[in-house]
Amino acid sequence: MTSKEQKEQLNNFFVSCFNAILRSEENALESLTHGKLTIKEIHFIEAVFKAQAVGENCFSTIAKYLGVTVGTLTSSFLKLQSKGFLYKEQDKEDKRVFYIVPTKLAKMVYDEHEAFHDKMMDVVIKHLTNSELATLTECLKRLDEFFHFYKDFKEVN
Repeated sequence: MTSKEQKEQLNNFFVSCFNAILRSEENALESLTHGKLTIKEIHFIEAVFKAQAVGENCFSTIAKYLGVTVGTLTSSFLKLQSKGFLYKEQDKEDKRVFYIVPTKLAKMVYDEHEAFHDKMMDVVIKHLTNSELATLTECLKRLDEFFHFYKDFKEVN
């Protein structure tokens, strides 16, 4: 197989795999959310939980983590707030700072989302040797680095 054919095959695989993961996530969470949430909103909720775990769940920090403006984040927050998944809480000392806080309903969605990812990783890992897993992990790490570099490069230029 030529390099061009390999590149095309890899590209097709990544596009197909990415779309399949998104569809699978949406389907897995459909019954829990009754179609109330998009996959983008689920990932927003995930970002809130991850930020909250390290005490950095203020609007600006989550916006930076998601790579969106505070205005875009606020718009998404308001939608999720109206759906009963998030609320905001004012800092007790600095009244200018507000935190995004998940509700119990958001916790149920987050836990189910995490379970989906755990199952997905279990399926992948069980079919790989330790050596194959190490190689796959290194390859995906490099791919992740490329995407971060590309994002940062585009922001500068």
